[in-house]
Amino acid sequence: MNRVIVWLSLFLLSLGLTGCSFSDSSASSSSISDSFSSSSGSSKKTGKVDAGYQTDIANLTFSVANTGISSGDFLNALSRTASQYKINDWTQQSATFSGIGQGLKKAGIPAQNVGSSAFLKDLLATNPNALTQIQKAY
Repeated sequence: MNRVIVWLSLFLLSLGLTGCSFSDSSASSSSISDSFSSSSGSSKKTGKVDAGYQTDIANLTFSVANTGISSGDFLNALSRTASQYKINDWTQQSATFSGIGQGLKKAGIPAQNVGSSAFLKDLLATNPNALTQIQKAY
């Protein structure tokens, strides 16, 4: 029941943040990441990661930071958002971690608590510099 409430809240929050609608009412990490990426449209990578990607990652992180999302579901949502920008190496992109840091700050998560955030556990294991990069974005 709690999971349904969390996903429903994410669904409603994503509608308010992006102005998008969903054709499928079941909220999943796919629909969450799709809603944020649709706010910036598709982009072409031109040597620099599009600022829209970083903004979408920040919005995604903000929306899930206090929901109890699993680490795996968060990774899936990040991966889907990156794939919409045709970014394959998102775990190595500084824009990914900057966006996460911006989203965590906006959500009120203190920088010193980032390393103990359960939903970031798997992400922090993907890149040895992830924690430092996330905290720099504060």
